[in-house]
Amino acid sequence: MFNFLKKKKDLPEFDFIKSYSEKGKYFARVKNWNWLNSEQISLMEKDSDGKIKMTTMDYWPQEMFLDADGQKTISEYLRVLIKQFKDSKMEIPPDLDKFMVETLLSLKNDLNAIEFSDSPIEIKAEYKNPVK
Repeated sequence: MFNFLKKKKDLPEFDFIKSYSEKGKYFARVKNWNWLNSEQISLMEKDSDGKIKMTTMDYWPQEMFLDADGQKTISEYLRVLIKQFKDSKMEIPPDLDKFMVETLLSLKNDLNAIEFSDSPIEIKAEYKNPVK
């Protein structure tokens, strides 16, 4: 009856991000990419033999790669993800911060697809848009 009196569901604590040493870093795309279809992209690079290697990703790494615009910090990006979950009326995972950081680190270290910076960075022109 008095729904407005119900306490708003609290956000998880997100303790991981609080102590994460690189939470103030900005992140930007540093790899060529293109749309495979309306839902999936592939990263593209030439290997040492000059052959083009294409890499596809799961949903979240792809989303985070496409969101890597160099204009927001890792900490600010957590708020973006929280808003996406809220807007979709989805429950916010209690380890969203850890998952986000692990995914960003994988994009950075495993795929060399993003880079971290201490200040905002402009994405190089060749990485802003899909390859033509």
